[in-house]
Amino acid sequence: MMKRRSIRFRLVAAVNLPLIVFLAAFLVYEHQREIKMRVDREHVSLGKEARTLLAAVSRLRDQGHPAVQAYIDEVCGQMQDTFSPGHHIVVSLDGTVLQAVAHHRASPEIFRAMQAAAASPTHRARFGQEELVAGKSDRGDVAVYVSEYLTNIRRSARRHAWQRAVRILFLAALAGVFVNVVFLRMAARPLRQLATTVRRIAEGNLGVQTAPFSGAELAYLADAVNSMSTSLARSDRRRRQEMAQAARIQRQLLPRELSLPGAEMACLFQPVEAVAGDYYDVVGLPNGAWLMCVADVSGHGVPAAMSATMLKALLQHAIEHHPTPAAILAFLNRQLLTICQTDNLASMFLARWDSAAMTLDFASAGHETCLFLSVDGTLRELRSTGLMLGVLDDAAWETQSLQVRRGDRLLLVTDGVTEAMSPQGDLFGRRRLAQGFCDRRGQGIDDVIRSIDYSLGKHRQGAAPTDDATALVVEFSG
Repeated sequence: MMKRRSIRFRLVAAVNLPLIVFLAAFLVYEHQREIKMRVDREHVSLGKEARTLLAAVSRLRDQGHPAVQAYIDEVCGQMQDTFSPGHHIVVSLDGTVLQAVAHHRASPEIFRAMQAAAASPTHRARFGQEELVAGKSDRGDVAVYVSEYLTNIRRSARRHAWQRAVRILFLAALAGVFVNVVFLRMAARPLRQLATTVRRIAEGNLGVQTAPFSGAELAYLADAVNSMSTSLARSDRRRRQEMAQAARIQRQLLPRELSLPGAEMACLFQPVEAVAGDYYDVVGLPNGAWLMCVADVSGHGVPAAMSATMLKALLQHAIEHHPTPAAILAFLNRQLLTICQTDNLASMFLARWDSAAMTLDFASAGHETCLFLSVDGTLRELRSTGLMLGVLDDAAWETQSLQVRRGDRLLLVTDGVTEAMSPQGDLFGRRRLAQGFCDRRGQGIDDVIRSIDYSLGKHRQGAAPTDDATALVVEFSG
């Protein structure tokens, strides 16, 4: 987690960083301008040298190319690399290119670079690892090019820039110290007090107040914080009352007793908030059978809880007219699409238990895979038999049947169990759930539920759950 900086640090940074950036940009700009100015001066100087050489070359022209070659070699040789690094002379005479050989720089490549520099608006061109500046003078069919590397120019400009930077930074530091001291006294201390108050509010101490300040702006801010704190405390009291009432209503919607003819049941119900989008129910059917239901509405909190409440009401109506789990799901799906928005989805597992015939008919609308453990230890996964509720109006589901024996067990869960996440990002997973379910085949169903609860807590390692979790264990006794 990134370390949070203090108000003092942030204020100092807010004042000084723009100043530092501005100074850095100014120094870079001045450095570049200095180099350009020096290059322009050097270009003018090389141009003058080229004009002088042009006059001499014109006089030596009648003596032939060797005389011109000897002259430019002599002139170039007098230039020391220490003071004129990269100094080079090229003469184009009657279509012939003559280059000084005193410093062993003669090559077609350097001549092309000198031509490019002479024609460039910046008077510069690249030559291998170097950059050179060139001047040119021509008359008729005679042209003289003179070049130098930018090594000394850059070195001198850099030295001048450092000297200027030291002077500017010294003055800026003096001014910055004065401004920072004044600013911190006027703003940092009051802001730190305000930040302390806001932090206490964020920690849940709603209603806490901060002391008044003499400055108009800070006094206005303090009044706003105090007013916000009072309003939040009042809203929080009202929200807690409403959520407590909603939780009571939802608890009343869940079955008061988990009892089935010919079966024993145990349940784990863990809402993330006061109310949940998970819903489970056990309902008697008109023909004497019983219907077990586990549903998971997308999301959690109040919106999901409202949808779950609506599903219970629709389920009570559906069982009066539809005999099979698949038909009930089709009815719920149509009603859900009629009443709710298209993004309000729900998964549901329905199981119809007939204790006389020892049969279990089930259908699953995109619900988390549930587990059926036979008394002989065989484990079967009860996967989805159709889409989630609220996706397509004409969606259909398949009802599947199981012949149940005494001692068989059924585990119904929502994805809040299998998708419980550790701080490292690992999911609890179906395999871990199935292994624990099988390992506790000889224990009572209450122990199985406690084991699932313990395993989930151990997997989360103290982290808060991110989704509602429901688990329902049924053991059939016939």
